[in-house]
Amino acid sequence: MRNGMNIAGVSEMVHEVQIQPHEAIYRYGAVARWSEGRGIQAHNEPAVLGTVKTPRRYELAVALEQGPTRGDAPTAVRLALTAFAACALTTFVGGGSARGVTLESLRLRIGAERVREGSCDRLTNLSYDLAVRADTGGVDVAEVVAGMETQSPNHRTLIDRQPLALVLGGEAPEPAPEPAAPAAGSGESVSAAVDWQYSVQFLATAEDGSAPLRVDQPKQLAGVDWGPNPQEYLLMALASCVLGRTVALSEAAGRPPGPWRVRAGGQVDIRGLFLIGPDPMVPVHGLTLEVTPPDGASDGWQDLVREAVRTSPVAGLLMDEHLVKINLDAAATTHD
Repeated sequence: MRNGMNIAGVSEMVHEVQIQPHEAIYRYGAVARWSEGRGIQAHNEPAVLGTVKTPRRYELAVALEQGPTRGDAPTAVRLALTAFAACALTTFVGGGSARGVTLESLRLRIGAERVREGSCDRLTNLSYDLAVRADTGGVDVAEVVAGMETQSPNHRTLIDRQPLALVLGGEAPEPAPEPAAPAAGSGESVSAAVDWQYSVQFLATAEDGSAPLRVDQPKQLAGVDWGPNPQEYLLMALASCVLGRTVALSEAAGRPPGPWRVRAGGQVDIRGLFLIGPDPMVPVHGLTLEVTPPDGASDGWQDLVREAVRTSPVAGLLMDEHLVKINLDAAATTHD
């Protein structure tokens, strides 16, 4: 054990997926619903880890990106930033523990510039401020950071363009529209911070007054079911963001918003996390977005959803390539 992680258990997992590759595919899903009075409610679906289904479920209210807030509910953008930061830290903890680094504290603050113009809403100029306090045992922390950049599924989804399939009302999948280009000029700063607690448990905070978010893994992945994992947060962010924009566009067009339902899905091949094989797939892939309209939705609702996806800041994070500047603040300590 190091930093609360069972290194031997991880080695056994790596050995198992080499022998049985089908056990390396982890499937995640999330659903967001909108209803009058309750707004957006999002929850994760049971994950399927190889051939094992996990019965975890976490539900949370999600605030609209524009308009009145709902208590201390996070926005979809805040969920997405948490997902990227927490996944990067999970990979850092795993890589550092395997190399013999003993952590004292670990924090990653993710920042971005949010630029809006008309219906377009994009996040640009992303950065990580990573603060590490650890007994490194002589390990170069920069090497652990390089492994984090290479092997974190959500981070690789952020920096590598990923296709998104759109399913409208049960019809055949179609490619999601290309994200709207970011507007010129400066925007507002948005950020979230994630602090390591123990093993793969993290606590995420933000400056927007929304409540702290717990991040964890299923028990099959060394977690204790303390909260959703980074992939589940990412899919809840995607579903909630597109749903919120769909409702706003519907209301702007004078249509009753009705009880929309949006489901986001994706999968991770953990052979990519451990760089197993000749061409490992690291990013979250197989991304799908299934939209079910209210009963009796008027003609043209499909175009309304396509526009919501095209202008969604979270969809834009997944479907475009992004540069992320990493600032490292590392201080080594030694213990006799």
